[in-house]
Amino acid sequence: MPPAQLLTAAARIAPAGAAVCLYLAAPGLREPLWTVIMLASAAALTTWVLVHIAQHRKAQARERALRTAVAALATAESPAQVSRYCEAAVAALLGPRVPHRSLLLPAGEVPGPPHGTGRPSLLLPVDRLPPGIAVRLAGLPTALVCSPAEQSPVSGRAGVLLAAGPEPRLVEARAALETLAAHAGPAAQRARLRPDRPHPGGEAYFRTLLSSTSDVVLVVDADQTVRYASPSARTLFGRGEVTGSALRSLVDPQDRERVDRALAALDSAPGRDVHDHWGVSGRGGRTDVEARCRDLRADGTVGGLVVTLRDVTEQRKLRYELSHRACHDPVTGLPNRALLLERIGTALLRDRRESPLTCVLFIDLDDFKSVNETLGHSAGDRILKAVGERLSETLRCTDTAARLGGDAFAVLMEEARQPEDAELLAQQVIQVLDRPFRLPEGTIGISAGVGVATSRDSTDPDELLSCAGLAVYAAKSAGKRQWRRFAPGLRVRVTERHDLRARLDRAISREEFALRYQPVVDITGGRVIGFEALARWPQGRSGLVSPGQFIPLAEETGHIAPLGSWVLRNAAADMARLQRTAGRGVAPYISVNVSGRQWQDADFLEEVSKAVETPGLAPGSLQLELTESVLVRRDDRLDGLLRSLKELGVRIAVDDFGTGFSSLRYLRDFPVDTLKLDKTYIDDIPRDPRQAALVQGIVCLARTLGLQIIAEGIEQRGQRDLLTSMGCRFGQGFLFARPLTVEQSAVALRRHYGEGPGPALW
Repeated sequence: MPPAQLLTAAARIAPAGAAVCLYLAAPGLREPLWTVIMLASAAALTTWVLVHIAQHRKAQARERALRTAVAALATAESPAQVSRYCEAAVAALLGPRVPHRSLLLPAGEVPGPPHGTGRPSLLLPVDRLPPGIAVRLAGLPTALVCSPAEQSPVSGRAGVLLAAGPEPRLVEARAALETLAAHAGPAAQRARLRPDRPHPGGEAYFRTLLSSTSDVVLVVDADQTVRYASPSARTLFGRGEVTGSALRSLVDPQDRERVDRALAALDSAPGRDVHDHWGVSGRGGRTDVEARCRDLRADGTVGGLVVTLRDVTEQRKLRYELSHRACHDPVTGLPNRALLLERIGTALLRDRRESPLTCVLFIDLDDFKSVNETLGHSAGDRILKAVGERLSETLRCTDTAARLGGDAFAVLMEEARQPEDAELLAQQVIQVLDRPFRLPEGTIGISAGVGVATSRDSTDPDELLSCAGLAVYAAKSAGKRQWRRFAPGLRVRVTERHDLRARLDRAISREEFALRYQPVVDITGGRVIGFEALARWPQGRSGLVSPGQFIPLAEETGHIAPLGSWVLRNAAADMARLQRTAGRGVAPYISVNVSGRQWQDADFLEEVSKAVETPGLAPGSLQLELTESVLVRRDDRLDGLLRSLKELGVRIAVDDFGTGFSSLRYLRDFPVDTLKLDKTYIDDIPRDPRQAALVQGIVCLARTLGLQIIAEGIEQRGQRDLLTSMGCRFGQGFLFARPLTVEQSAVALRRHYGEGPGPALW
């Protein structure tokens, strides 16, 4: 239903409702006040609807009048016609029987709207107009001066539309009159410049027009000789004289056949314009031009082919840049996911014809989020760029390296002979990325996991990339610096991972975790000096969920912060009870791992302060473990946080020392108390003299700096004895005890402080 009919129908609702109310109230007139209210409401609503109907009809009439005027102006052949069309349009816009007058005047004869007003029109009393114009508008009170925005470089502003009449009608139709002026001025200018009308300036006028444009206009004879060239041709072609030259000689050699085809097309289809793109070499180098060719040999005033050349070099560069950005990663410059999928699709089509093997490697960096959190995103971007460069240097010229987003990359390996080729490349990628990256912030180690899939796994580009992604999940689940080949069973594992994530959400909210405590001992005598708190996730009959599964998942989902808070709070409470169990002697300390996200948390200092104030917890017995990645970037916030923690009596330990950053500057810059030597340094010291010498050097460094050093992962007596001979006093590992419950920890303390019966646990 049209809007006007809809509003009319709405207007009838209220009177009908009022009539019903009168009918119902008539017996006994029980509700006279209600009847009056309904009648008044009906009258008001009816008035409002009728007013809007009238306004809507006026708007429709103005729109029809404006469309008619714009269509007429487009066909106007003389300025007089333009004026007549404008007069008719103004009369229709202001309404019948409204006194008015309209004039189409050259710019400058009347004052236009001042700059910065935001409107192209100005309302003025008629008596403020120039006398000559005011006389022509005698008897009318107000004039609206509308100036179009379009200008001509030769004739200036196209023209001004002046409409005079009652001010309320002018204000009501102001927007429509401005639109009319925007079409009227240019229409008048076009009518004055029609080629079949003589211009007062004659040939000189059109020469002026051609000299003011950057486009090159050439008139070419039938033998392709240039008879006329506009002045801008000298700039484009970089030569003094163009006339007399063959058209094809002005174009780059590789495009001369295109010139021949364009001119041949004019001969085969008279009256049709031919568009093409050519290359022209001038003083400034190659220029890309858009060529428009028209056959005017039958026109007595021209008698030749008219070729118009427009410089589109910047446009084509911009188009190329936009296309490149749409298909390439802005940080690394590598192809993005969309371009990679396109190339995978092309390679798979080639597979079907020629039977080579297409392989895809999905590469996911390890612990890259911690780099962004500690060093900042600018350093992270530099690492991503360096990773892209290393990948490109490693691959064959026929292969493609791409960045999929975040810390994920991919490699398309084409024409492999067998799947083992892709597996060898995966090993090579892991080795290449394992070399440290040197940045202004220091030397940074980044490892990666790689997933491999081949066209034998899927012939669909998206699914093939997805298969490689499933394989990299399996690789990262197996640890760092691993690669895995896709297998159908991996889909089940991904489903299990999604299920694990859902269960983790519930476990965090319900605090379904438990704590175990790894003793830290004096390896020379076996005395317990402290415990490291370890989070465990019991799953009923199915046993424990491996920390290697849920800790990275908690980091990925952001659950690590509430989990870390829970560990800190409960470990402090458990240690307070254990210290009471220890009785005499030095109270053991509790060491709690803190993730990089927790260090960034605004409430972290308050949480630590509450843990320190746990009733019964001995002063100075809380130690926080952080990774080297947190310390590698020094900033005021971290400095202040560490100072505040030291004031609370909290000890600071560097966990997994030596695995992340080789720069030792932070040992000087930050108040570190303890270095925990990573297990990878301990494993081979009985068999590898160089590894043993390296550990010996780290122990000496710690003693020189006055730091306590703890060797992690001691599992063999030979490792313990060798560490003791090096001067390393403290350690932890399965040789001494596996992680204990709080009750087992209490037993261990009583035995090693001489209060419990029976032999020690180790």
